[in-house]
Amino acid sequence: PIMLSMLTVAIVGIVLALMNWSSPVLNPILFTFYLTAITYPIFSALKERGMNRGLSLFLLVAGMLLLGLFVALLFLAGARRLSAGLEEYGGLLDGRQAEMDTALESLGLSDTAAAESMDSEQLKSLLASIASMVVSVASDFLFSVVLTAFVLLESRRFIDILRNMTPDHPIAYQMPALMKTAVTYFFIRTRLNFLTGAGFTIVLLLLGVDYAVLWGIMAFFLSYIPYIGLLMAMIPPSLLAWAEYGPFRALLVVLAALVINLTIENVLEPSYTGKKLSLSPAVVFASFFFWAWLLGPMGGILSMPITVMLLLVLGSDEHTQWLARIISRDGTLPQEVEEEAAA
Repeated sequence: PIMLSMLTVAIVGIVLALMNWSSPVLNPILFTFYLTAITYPIFSALKERGMNRGLSLFLLVAGMLLLGLFVALLFLAGARRLSAGLEEYGGLLDGRQAEMDTALESLGLSDTAAAESMDSEQLKSLLASIASMVVSVASDFLFSVVLTAFVLLESRRFIDILRNMTPDHPIAYQMPALMKTAVTYFFIRTRLNFLTGAGFTIVLLLLGVDYAVLWGIMAFFLSYIPYIGLLMAMIPPSLLAWAEYGPFRALLVVLAALVINLTIENVLEPSYTGKKLSLSPAVVFASFFFWAWLLGPMGGILSMPITVMLLLVLGSDEHTQWLARIISRDGTLPQEVEEEAAA
């Protein structure tokens, strides 16, 4: 058993190293699976309504490209707006920082504050890195859309193959269930993200933060990453609030984002997803950082779909069910949830 465990760890390490090495090619393929799962029901519905197969595919691809272009431009516009805000409020930002340095100096922490303070140039470099991440994700998305179009063209053949699969091939056998789960999770997150974005926009409007609607839309899209997405979206408006109104208004932005985040993810999300898709918050955090480290920015976006897929696959085998219980929120396997619902 010890040798078998060591061999398993070695194999897993090799696989992870290969995934990291092949991430430029692997990321678009993984994203293609997710896009296919989301778009196939729409593709089938259009064909059932009598629409031509080619026209249905064209409308889907055009819609995905327009949506991807909108999201990319949104993020780039946010970075540009924040950069313009830093230029406009540069004097105010320096003044706020000087006030903070004075306050910290009275507490004997001036050296630490000087060493760790972030000036506008560092913020500009941070914005540049965010822009490069957006460009990287956009290129992966474009390739995934094209590959999704080819997969949808051959969807009938792929479905026939999956229907003939046996339980001896656990991942392929569960692929229809995984696709259904991906669709369910996507629409649940969309409803929750709308509440998150709307609530965050209202708070920013009440606090008088510039570009409140823009930051609310960014919160909507980033919230597809549970717990972490809204925390990332609150950084630009909190910086602008600090530069324009001072630390108290910035603190209110942060506190409002935390309250909205905790309410959505810990109160509403479990009631929407139920036990079948409910993941442990610790696992959500760990999976985001792990997949982002392994696969880059696209890994962070796909962290939740990958983790949900792992929950279903690991729960289907008795030798790996203990891992599925760790991933789930309350230690309940998806099969047990289905049996309980059927009873």
